[in-house]
Amino acid sequence: MNDRRAVAPASSWTLAAAAWIGGMFGSAVRGAVQLTFANVGWTASGAHVAINVVGAALIGVLFARLSTRDARGVPLGVPHGSRVREHLLGAGFLGGFTTVSGFAWDVADLLRGGAGAEASMVLVANSVLGIAACAAGYRLAIRVVPPARDPEASR
Repeated sequence: MNDRRAVAPASSWTLAAAAWIGGMFGSAVRGAVQLTFANVGWTASGAHVAINVVGAALIGVLFARLSTRDARGVPLGVPHGSRVREHLLGAGFLGGFTTVSGFAWDVADLLRGGAGAEASMVLVANSVLGIAACAAGYRLAIRVVPPARDPEASR
């Protein structure tokens, strides 16, 4: 007998509200971190890379914690019972904390100023380091505390 209770999917309005609230807080934290970096002499593009890499690692951790896996360890996705947390923390907070538009602005500004090599470094750092950080965050999270396996997948 399955002792897990069925969880009704959250409404679209609930998910949108969760993402909005999380996004407000994530953006405020990013702003505070950017000010801190500026006060110690970091460039805006350096701050954006650091923020995006940390945010990507946290996104990997969050996905590992919220998703279920099959018997082989392959992620199956986020169950309905975790959708509000996914939107509040993932799309909302971490979406507001990370800044694709900020790093795109940095690249455009550097290119406009003739700093093509630095623009390329910022673009590669955000892309490659961000993907690597997300994967590392996911791997770390499933090693520290293995996520719940989907009971349906083992049948």
